[in-house]
Amino acid sequence: MTRNNAARIWRWPFLLAVLTCLGLASALLGEGGVWWGLSWIALAIPLVVIVIAIRRRRRAPRPV
Repeated sequence: MTRNNAARIWRWPFLLAVLTCLGLASALLGEGGVWWGLSWIALAIPLVVIVIAIRRRRRAPRPV
């Protein structure tokens, strides 16, 4: 596996992990208000991506 392929494979999982960590940190360290709203958004985005990926996978034609 070349470096370019590894970067392509791990780009989105890494970004989703960073977004999740930022969401958790803002929920734990924030004093409410805007921080909690940001944490909800940051924690919801990976879930939305998972749902979209599952739906796309179900729609994809299966090889025979």
